[in-house]
Amino acid sequence: MIRKLLTVALPFLTPFIVYLIYWWTMRRRQLMEEQGRKVAPWEDFPWTWVVTAGAILTALALVSTTMLSGGDPFNEYHPPRYEDGKIVPGRVGQ
Repeated sequence: MIRKLLTVALPFLTPFIVYLIYWWTMRRRQLMEEQGRKVAPWEDFPWTWVVTAGAILTALALVSTTMLSGGDPFNEYHPPRYEDGKIVPGRVGQ
């Protein structure tokens, strides 16, 4: 269920959520300017939001990759080795 949510629903809903946040901030800024209040400098500079969004998306990607990977955490990793003149590929398991 979580896999369908992350692979179908989240990519579909993300543009709508981003637009809703954009609309809300622009509306808030417009109301502040109409009331004669000054917009804070950090609100006027979009890099704060860009970096925050990037950090959140990175965290979501790391968490979802960890949760959706199908490997058994107790399997052993056997690295590639040189055997009888050939390289035997690495593997995970017994």
